[in-house]
Amino acid sequence: MREREDKSVLTEPRCPFCRELFERPHDVTTDLGFFQGGSCRCGAVYAYDPTGRNLGEAFVDALTYACNEDWSLAWGLVPEEDYIQSILSYNLRTHRVSPKQGMTQRGTTGKLIFIKLLEGVTE
Repeated sequence: MREREDKSVLTEPRCPFCRELFERPHDVTTDLGFFQGGSCRCGAVYAYDPTGRNLGEAFVDALTYACNEDWSLAWGLVPEEDYIQSILSYNLRTHRVSPKQGMTQRGTTGKLIFIKLLEGVTE
């Protein structure tokens, strides 16, 4: 008989690149203001979009933060060549990721966008 998979593990807030637990998004101060997000020990950074409808702004926040606010570097990067990204559905209240997209019982699921620069990009 096959052992059942622990469903709670599927919703743990883990980095999509290294699988380490990540912290709840917090205010990250930048030269232009702040955004909600954070960083992982593996070097990935993330930005939180509470509505799940403004991923463009979250993407820009995460990418420029990953580049130490070097806008010239950030705008010159090529996806999959210079960085990788992943988007997770996320519930800030419970600090859990959701395997399902879209709506939860309490409204729209927020999104976390993770960006990790590949080796040699900032050198």
